[in-house]
Amino acid sequence: MRIALLVTDLERGGTPLRLARLALGLKQAGVDMHVGCLAPPGPVSAVLESEGIPTFACDARGVRDLFALRRLAKHLYRIQPDLIHATLTHANVAARLVGDWLRIPVVTSTATIEVERRWHLIVERCTAGMDRGHIVNSRALAAHVTDAFQLSPEHIHVVPPLLSALPQCFDRGVARRGLGLPDDAFVVLWVGRFDPVKRLDIAIRCAEMLADVPCRLVLVGDGPARPLVENLARRSPVGERIHLLGWHNDLGPALSAADAFLFPSLTEGMPNAVLQAMAFGLPIVGSDIPALRELAGENKRILLVGGHEADKYAAAMRHLREDAEVRRALGRRAAEWARAHLDPNEAVRATLSVYKRVLGRGE
Repeated sequence: MRIALLVTDLERGGTPLRLARLALGLKQAGVDMHVGCLAPPGPVSAVLESEGIPTFACDARGVRDLFALRRLAKHLYRIQPDLIHATLTHANVAARLVGDWLRIPVVTSTATIEVERRWHLIVERCTAGMDRGHIVNSRALAAHVTDAFQLSPEHIHVVPPLLSALPQCFDRGVARRGLGLPDDAFVVLWVGRFDPVKRLDIAIRCAEMLADVPCRLVLVGDGPARPLVENLARRSPVGERIHLLGWHNDLGPALSAADAFLFPSLTEGMPNAVLQAMAFGLPIVGSDIPALRELAGENKRILLVGGHEADKYAAAMRHLREDAEVRRALGRRAAEWARAHLDPNEAVRATLSVYKRVLGRGE
């Protein structure tokens, strides 16, 4: 079986990294993998090439660069895949149009419950009937695409979230010294792609509201909103307590150094950073959105905060700092769920099963 995975870009971020892990898992399962993006090549392209997975890029210069569709068609005609599996709106629509033209079956995916760009919903809804199936990795996402894209439940396939091997756990003191963090601080960690929907302004205001305690906010990641975040941190009255560490391939030191994990996103699908924090046993404070509500479950594995007010997040963090037993209980429940549900082999098997079903090759 030859599969072409397509995504909007291969920059560092949750979806491209998850896609890379899927490609590696499918390759190990004997699938002939090719991975491409609509944008120019990114850092994840080099990672895949180093693992022996061919990549391609359509070098789109923006959403209006329709010549990228022609370049995508040339790549796919050369590769001759049995199936195209696309992820994210731009890639989904491009794969449907080009796949229909080349008569290649297409499966699409949604990675986040998006509310900020209505035109994404419109183009997804208008083209959704052109593919053979739609993959999501949570019940919350399944409910969202059923309603937003007007898809039938039979068209949607829920596969387990895919998480790479858990980072190595380091001695807390060693990890903190390596990151320049004091031993006695209450360290709050955020990890991800710097993007407006992550609402890092809330995280920074939260740190300001905890100025009366020895609190440090650690931000690990990169992305288009980094200059804005750097400016907010520089102008903050507690700027010396905010640590922007940039992109780290190994999250072990940051996770080992942290006391709690903060995630105030406006929208999410099944965030890699939260899954890793859960697997690591960190207590998590997150926004009360469908994806995190599903991860929190009935036994409250995540402390959810409703609304947009930073003071509510600060109050939740203050509560965790002051109550060690609550921190331990949250972390323990999160780790227990992660051990039971985050099997990368199962995610690969489930995805491969969808491919076989779509292609009529049985299980």
